[in-house]
Amino acid sequence: SADTIKFSTGGVERMQITNSGVTGTGISAGKVLQMVSASGSSSITTSGGSISDLLNISITPASTSNKILLLATMTTYTTHNNNSYAGAYLYRGTSSDTRIYETTSGQSTQVSFYFPHSLVYVDSPNTTSAQTYTFSFSRQSINTSSVSTDAKPYSLVAMEIAA
Repeated sequence: SADTIKFSTGGVERMQITNSGVTGTGISAGKVLQMVSASGSSSITTSGGSISDLLNISITPASTSNKILLLATMTTYTTHNNNSYAGAYLYRGTSSDTRIYETTSGQSTQVSFYFPHSLVYVDSPNTTSAQTYTFSFSRQSINTSSVSTDAKPYSLVAMEIAA
């Protein structure tokens, strides 16, 4: 329905986000206490094995038992080569710190291609200190000439959820 996002595993609904909060399995209070977001649409290209940062945000949990729901989206453009692959990553801290989630998209034909990336991750930082999260991307195959955001929108959202 409108203004509702639902998550399921094994065919069973586990979590629901509505305009009044978060409910679901293992979420007792189920309230979004705060939300921080960032977005962009500049064209960023990476052609080596290096990781290019897109966005970073900071959020300070009110309790050590609260969770941080991270939602990240982007579209990458790979140049035409056999085995063109791109990766999208979430880090706690900077891209030289702890990688907490990654996804890879690609194809093995010789055409240039746009790949959508959507990352959903629930973090348990167990602290009341400010936490920084970084959203990055890179090429995933030496056969991939370059990977670009091609000025398509990308975003990173962090929501603190009461435990």
